Amino acid sequence: MQEQLSQDHQSAAAQLRPVVITVVTLKLMVFALLMTTLNIPTPAFSPVEIASLR
Repeated sequence: MQEQLSQDHQSAAAQLRPVVITVVTLKLMVFALLMTTLNIPTPAFSPVEIASLR
């Protein structure tokens, strides 16, 4: 009985490993994308440029 339980846990862990790796990778990719977009400076227009656009 004990042997069967340990095999069940090992097979469940083996099945979940790719899912966990995928989720962690996607979270890192989203974090990197958000950090990249936050660090992009917005263009600063001077009042003269804004007036000339109008």
